[in-house]
Amino acid sequence: MTMTGGKAETSPFSNEGLNAGRMRAFRAVAATAAVSFVCAAAGVYVDFIRSPAITATFDLAGKTIGAGSLIDPQPPEQKAEKSAPSENVDLIERLERAKENMEQTAGALKEMVEPEKTPEPAAVLSPELQKLEREKQAAEQKKIDEIAGLQKQRDDKDQKKQAVLNNLESALAAFDADKPEKQAEKTAEPEKTAKNPAAAPNLKLTEPAGNAVVPVSSYSGEPPQPDLIKTTLNTSLPDFSLIKKGFPANAVPLHIIEPLADLQRESRYGKLPVKTKDNSPFQAYSRPVEIPPQTPYVAVLFTGLGKRANATEAAINTLPATVSMAFTPYADKLKTYIANARRTGHETLLNLPMQQGVFPDTDPGPLGLVTGLPEQENRKRLHKVLGHDVAYIGVAAMAKENFSYSGAQMKSFYEEIVGRGLVYIDGTDDPRMPKFKKAARPDVHISENFYRAAIRAKLEQARQIALKKGSAFVRVETVPVTLVVVEEWMKSFAPTEDAPVPELAFVPLSYYLEQKEAGK
Repeated sequence: MTMTGGKAETSPFSNEGLNAGRMRAFRAVAATAAVSFVCAAAGVYVDFIRSPAITATFDLAGKTIGAGSLIDPQPPEQKAEKSAPSENVDLIERLERAKENMEQTAGALKEMVEPEKTPEPAAVLSPELQKLEREKQAAEQKKIDEIAGLQKQRDDKDQKKQAVLNNLESALAAFDADKPEKQAEKTAEPEKTAKNPAAAPNLKLTEPAGNAVVPVSSYSGEPPQPDLIKTTLNTSLPDFSLIKKGFPANAVPLHIIEPLADLQRESRYGKLPVKTKDNSPFQAYSRPVEIPPQTPYVAVLFTGLGKRANATEAAINTLPATVSMAFTPYADKLKTYIANARRTGHETLLNLPMQQGVFPDTDPGPLGLVTGLPEQENRKRLHKVLGHDVAYIGVAAMAKENFSYSGAQMKSFYEEIVGRGLVYIDGTDDPRMPKFKKAARPDVHISENFYRAAIRAKLEQARQIALKKGSAFVRVETVPVTLVVVEEWMKSFAPTEDAPVPELAFVPLSYYLEQKEAGK
């Protein structure tokens, strides 16, 4: 501490100086706080007590009088002008502006949601855009027309299919109505009246109708029960040991094995058969008959060969040489099969695939003649079948086919087959079914019920027809049991000491057809 002017001078850095500084600062802060409190209290009074927002109103005799009116009576007009502070006016203006903004926003959103009206192309779009728009509309209309056309085609197909089914049902009903009633007991003569056109004048052999679709039924009578039901298993089974496994040593081949060059013409589908002025495939490739039979005779044709190698080889090596054979054009070794068959003395034919039932429920394959295909496509398929480089005398229609029952679509194909010097064999033995005049129809067709009793019944029917008419034609679909049963049946007519002249003789198919053509 120092003395200055009679007063002791205290250092600000001493304890006494620091305490004095703190006291002065406290007094200044306290004074500032007091002043701030007073100002705040005054502001609260002004905002709360004098604000018109809390002004109460009273309804006195239907007149609205503010609370301020009771304290400071004034004319209503002056009081209203005086009681509208500037900040409320600003608030109202802000609210109005906010309302306008909201309305503008709502209008913009409404325009975005609502679809825009397409302007008139002539007034808005350029000529190039108008052209593109017209092309787009034309393309869309074209698609709509195509869809409508496809739907119409589908409806037409459904109607045609329904019409075919209706024709089948009506034909079946008519067919069943003409069936003879089942006899209570079987008579000794198994031949039915329905199998004899002469005995049934209402069953005429006619040309195929224009648009007729006729069902096929190759057996008009009731087949007998299988042997297994009436006898033991061992006696009911055929003797498959009769089937030869090797090439017969005593076979006499035909004089022509391979096709002749002058009876063929090159085409894009193979070598098609043709006939000349002096010769034809039927005449050249037939099996000759040196001694005509003196008794009733039967021609036997096995069809469907080539599907199974074992059955095909067994038929070639086992069946008598007088049996004619038809091979499927789908066979992998067709040329080998036909050459071997001719080396063993068998006449050969080709099976012609054709539609059965309603296509595509039954598909005859890529070479089959199908109703609904263009004639050019069916013609190409026929040429592919006929164009196989093999020797054959004719074609055999597929069993139970119905393509040929429409004369309008089959006539030109049939005429081409016959015009090439070939024969045409029907696919059914039912005389009720339509046929072409020169087509060969079997008297008996074994195409179902492949068991011994039914097969023997059909063969007995053929025997009765041959004895009555002098000849008969039997067509057999190739399965192992038919091979065995038919061979047993044919051997039963071999000459013996007791019967040196057999009851029946067997001839090739060509001989039977020649005699029928000559009216014998």
